[in-house]
Amino acid sequence: MPPASDPNRLHALVASLRDFALRAKGALDDEIRTYPTPIPRCDAQFNHAYEQRSRLAGLLQRIDARASDAAGASELLRAVAEFAALPSIGESTEERTLRARIADELARAGVPIAAERGTVDMAAGGH
Repeated sequence: MPPASDPNRLHALVASLRDFALRAKGALDDEIRTYPTPIPRCDAQFNHAYEQRSRLAGLLQRIDARASDAAGASELLRAVAEFAALPSIGESTEERTLRARIADELARAGVPIAAERGTVDMAAGGH
């Protein structure tokens, strides 16, 4: 992790991200569980919800695997950057505020996000 990133601020941000991801995944779990059946394989709305839930589950696994690991700060920063590169889950104020905090932390850490493509250049500073 670059020295410009404060580990305490990063951990607080990761905690907020984890809380948000848990709530968002729970909402997607409910949406998927109550989705009208039968579900055709080409149902774009269902497939989108399913993909978002899978991404959030992977993100939560990475966060939980590194949260107690002192050497995992760069991996946590990587997880935060990965979330920043994902498309929005919804239009909530909470998500917009969290994404703004993430963008600020990534900028402090020297990790640029290509907004037009939603990609993160981890080689630039988020090693």
